[in-house]
Amino acid sequence: MEKAIIRSFAIAGLGALLLALTACAPQVVQMQPKEGAPGTVVSLSMEYLVGWPRVEIGGHTMDFYQLKLLAKDPERAGIPGEELVWIEDKTLQFRVPALNPGDYRVTIHDDKGPPGDKIYASLETTAYLLFPPVWPFVFRSNQATVNFRVLPTGEP
Repeated sequence: MEKAIIRSFAIAGLGALLLALTACAPQVVQMQPKEGAPGTVVSLSMEYLVGWPRVEIGGHTMDFYQLKLLAKDPERAGIPGEELVWIEDKTLQFRVPALNPGDYRVTIHDDKGPPGDKIYASLETTAYLLFPPVWPFVFRSNQATVNFRVLPTGEP
């Protein structure tokens, strides 16, 4: 009987931990537009995007400096992407690269630190590990995916 109770608490605890970790993963709330030709600007309304985003689509990778990161709060519209507060909701914009028409998976990575700066990423992770309330943001999936249809050039 005691083993069954302990097992139940262990399973419940593991379930709660998994829920907490996945609940803080970056999420795309809305995408506009859902299709477009190369050169189209795509806006992704994001929650839990706390790091330095990187976008992959059709073998093309765009790092933070090729993307536009905006605050969703209109009062913070003029704040540069590098200065946005990590807990605020954001809009991530990217331009569709030269791709053949078809359906593609867009992967949004939530990297720790600027592109190529391994020291910054290590220091940031270490700082997060020392502050337990942010653990759900450290031990979580660091990516989100959405589907996008690339149209032939010349179509809206």
